[in-house]
Formats: sequence, C-alpha cells, structure tokens
Amino acid sequence: MDRFTPSPFFFFFFFFSSLLLLLLLAGQAAAQGSAPSSLAIFNDPATGYVYHGCYNETTDIPNTTGLRALHGGKVEIEPGRMTVRRCLEHCSTGAGDAQGGNTAPYAFAGLEYARECWCATSLSGLSARLADDECDLPCEGNQTQACGGNLKLSVYTLNSAARTAWSAAGLVAVGAAMSFALMQDGV
Repeated sequence: MDRFTPSPFFFFFFFFSSLLLLLLLAGQAAAQGSAPSSLAIFNDPATGYVYHGCYNETTDIPNTTGLRALHGGKVEIEPGRMTVRRCLEHCSTGAGDAQGGNTAPYAFAGLEYARECWCATSLSGLSARLADDECDLPCEGNQTQACGGNLKLSVYTLNSAARTAWSAAGLVAVGAAMSFALMQDGV
C-alpha cells in the first residue's frame, strides 16, 4: 500500500487557507461584537415625559441655517454621568417665559452623543424620525439606556397629564404664549 506523503506546497496551502478562514471568522465575530447591543428605551411616566422617538440632528442639512433639531432652549453636557432621568429632570426645571420666569418644563428633551441633554419648546420640522435602533449610543451614566447617537437624538416629550397640570396651576403652558401672540396678530 502506497503511503501519501504531502508536499511542502500542501502544508503551505493548508496553513494559509486555515489562517484566512480564522481571520474571516474573527472579523465576522468582531463585527457582531461591535454592533450595539439592545439598549433599553427609558420609560418612567413619573418623570412627566414619554418617549417620542429617535430623530436626526439638523445641523448638517445642506442649505439650512444649521439650527439644531432642539434649538432655542438649553443644554447640559455631563461626561461620564448623563442618564435619561438626569436629562428629563434638567429639562423639567423650566423653560421660562418672556419675563424670565421659571414657569413650565420644556416640551422636548433630547439626548445625543451619550452625554448631551438638549431641552427645547419645539422639535424642528426638518428633523425626521428614524428607527429606534439608530440611537445606538449608551448613556455614559447608565450603559443600558439609549442616549442618542452620532447626530441622532433620543427625544422625549412632556406628556399630556404634565401639560394639563401646569396649565391648571395657572402657569404658562408650553406654546401658549406663542398661540396668544399669533391670535393677537390675527394669524
């Protein structure tokens, strides 16, 4: 019986094809490992805010003024500490009114880049809703929560019960001053 003796070429081919296969499998595993895990969307009605969705930032839209999706409000940046709850608490401290009073919470709160919290009375009409998993960065203060993404915002809105409570207390509700001004102008 003849015995098979592999040639040096066989060893060379076997070694490099095995190496190539291992590199391909390792690359595939790394790509799957780097994909964002399933991040939780924060939902606590006691905050007065409800999740509105993932929205694109508007600063990069061509031929616009470069305004942010949530502009005209305030921002809080907390590296290493930002959570959705912290942001919602920050935005609930008051939008103020024309006289500088701290009368009502901001209608919108948005988290971006895992550490930024944006508060505003409105969301830009140029901002489009994206799939929730596009807001793929975990909050730096709670790695299980979604805190926006690169030019993407996890947006929350003041729920209707909170708006009603502010209105019933005789305080300026978000948008009421603008509506009143438009009515006075005959619009």
